[in-house]
Formats: sequence, C-alpha cells, structure tokens
Amino acid sequence: MAYHLSIFVENRPGKLEKITKVLADNRINIRAISVASAGEFGVVKLLVNEGDRAFAALREQNITVSKRRILVILLPDLPGAMYDLLVVLSEKSINLEDCYGFVVESKKQAAVVIEAEKYPLAEGVLKEKGYQLLSDEELASI
Repeated sequence: MAYHLSIFVENRPGKLEKITKVLADNRINIRAISVASAGEFGVVKLLVNEGDRAFAALREQNITVSKRRILVILLPDLPGAMYDLLVVLSEKSINLEDCYGFVVESKKQAAVVIEAEKYPLAEGVLKEKGYQLLSDEELASI
C-alpha cells in the first residue's frame, strides 16, 4: 500500500518554499510533486521517500497535511502504456480522482500515481491484469 501527502496551501509566494524547507531540513526526498491551484488556495501533492516522517514534520510546523491512499503503477516507458492502463480501469467503471506520473528509468519504466474512487476494486483489477504496484517501502528505494 502506498500514500502521498496532500497539503492545503494558500496560493502565495513562499508557501511552497516553506513546505520544501521542512522536508529538506528533515532530509526527506521528494519523488514526485503535483500542484493544483484554485484561486487563492491550492493543493500540493507529494510523493516522498519517507511518508510518515514527512507527515509528522509538516504537522509539527502547523502545515495542513493529510495522507491519501494511492496506487503507484509501474508501466513500460513506451507510447500507449498509459492508454492500456486506462482501458483496464475504464472497463470496470473505475474513475480517477487524481493522476500524475514520473519516469523511473528513461525508456524503460514510468510510474503513474492515481487516486481512484473505487480503490479496492482498482487495486484488485490491476493486480489481476499483472500490473506491478509499488508499496511505500518500494518507493523509498527508487
């Protein structure tokens, strides 16, 4: 099972800097980041190498943060791999609530991070179809 951190933040200069400073001061590595802005506020989503420590460190600094269960799916770094994944989910009427990705090893593997409304179903379907899902421990070793 894997988690990412969702941080509610005011959309102003220096706010993201504060978050990343807390992580840097605690020697926590950011594996992936997503920033979505909606006017005066936004949500920063972070995939880090030590989620529990990052969560505690951010909370300690009075930063509004939550842990969200996610699926991190390894895909071949090839055209059409994302399409194939989405077909599997769509066939089971699984809607994505959030999605972002990153390359693990260029021209070999990519990782897609998703939040799905039907999490247990999505996890089961993907495992059944042979997709490799990464745990928090496996993410920490990337």
